[in-house]
Amino acid sequence: MSDITITIITSVLVSNGLFAFIQFLIGRHDTKKNIKNTLLKLEKDGLRTQMLVMIFLRPKEKKEILTLGERYFSEPPKGLGANWYMTDIFNKWLEAEGHSKPEWFKDDKN
Repeated sequence: MSDITITIITSVLVSNGLFAFIQFLIGRHDTKKNIKNTLLKLEKDGLRTQMLVMIFLRPKEKKEILTLGERYFSEPPKGLGANWYMTDIFNKWLEAEGHSKPEWFKDDKN
């Protein structure tokens, strides 16, 4: 085989290997991102469930409910930035228990 043929074959193999490695890195990044999003969703669901249980079964537990609410409603990185489902329920609990709205709690009326 001539030197040029060996150079061409080597170049093709190296470029294919490099392309496969780049695809591997992209796939790994996407997998990590999907896992992170799944874990974030699970955390939001868990906090929402805990808040619902506390609000409906133990509404006088102000400190615990506000702690859960701060984690649930506050913006990242301190909180999860969630509020679409629990906003009305949390507002009604605040009003029923006579509590003022915390500074971290933002709803449509703020």
